[in-house]
Amino acid sequence: MSEDRTEKATPKRREEARNRGQVARSQEINTGFSLLGLFVLLSAFGASTYEALAALMVESFTKAGPETTINANTAWALMMDLMFTGLRILAPYLLGAMVIGVVASVVQVRPRLLASGLKPNFQALSPKSGIKRIFSLRSLVNLVKDLVKIAIVGTVTWIVLRGQAESLAMLMGADPRTTLGVVGGLILKLGYFVAAAYLVMAAADFGYQRWQHEKDMRMTKEEVKREMKEQDVSPEVKGQMKRRQREMATRRMMDAVPGADVVITNPTHYAVALKYARDLPAPQVVAKGADNVALRIRGIATENGVSIVEDPPLARSLFAAAEVGQYIPAEAFAAVAEILAAVYRAGNRTPAVAA
Repeated sequence: MSEDRTEKATPKRREEARNRGQVARSQEINTGFSLLGLFVLLSAFGASTYEALAALMVESFTKAGPETTINANTAWALMMDLMFTGLRILAPYLLGAMVIGVVASVVQVRPRLLASGLKPNFQALSPKSGIKRIFSLRSLVNLVKDLVKIAIVGTVTWIVLRGQAESLAMLMGADPRTTLGVVGGLILKLGYFVAAAYLVMAAADFGYQRWQHEKDMRMTKEEVKREMKEQDVSPEVKGQMKRRQREMATRRMMDAVPGADVVITNPTHYAVALKYARDLPAPQVVAKGADNVALRIRGIATENGVSIVEDPPLARSLFAAAEVGQYIPAEAFAAVAEILAAVYRAGNRTPAVAA
């Protein structure tokens, strides 16, 4: 129960959560930095960007004039030229956005590559989980945050534009270059004010995310006691426990070899023992091993009259694709079915019925 989680998270729990990608992080920090960076880039490159876009537009209309013959080749060349010119113009903004995104993330969390982030999370596709997320307290808090953001940004925009009404009215009849300069300056001013307000909100949201993360990381007293006991165990004892667990798992695996239908070998490097019953969806791996373990599996199979079939490619693929207790992969069905059929014919028997 959440009310029982009164203890602060231990360093081990924090490290485990970090390895799963669970850290205190605010997306508003990234958005605020991106807004600020965008208007800084516009201040630095806005004039040159305007000139480049104007030149590109003039060039495009010129090349598309009536004196230009348009066919597949010229159209393709024109499109490629426009695309590369556009990318060159936008390059400072694209590069800036990438750098700002990295900086905004590093400011909040130390960077670390996690393989777990590449694993698909099918639970996220569950309609039940989705409904719980929609109607959760956290969703309500996010809704309130969004409403507050809209209100603050709208208020800042109104305050900035309210004092510029006369300046905008004086632009009636002005030449386009003057109008563009005044409007551009107003947009930059508005952008800086909005970015500043957004960064203040982002700082508050980051504080909330830190508080929520600490709350989610809380542990029960029983969990803290259990973790302290585990830490008190010496490395030697832990090693002995793991070694004993491996030995027990190997012993259980060897006990299952006499009941297997066939052992497929490499012939000496790998051995995979398979068992099949009519009620099972597919043949099941009951034992597997490499080198010395493979020799033990072969020896037990020979002592108990279990058929041994040498098929190096199949043995290697089964060893890599299926763990003990799992069914063989679908791509191995045909090859294994052929081997089992031959084994059943040689022994004049049929598959057993699963217990």
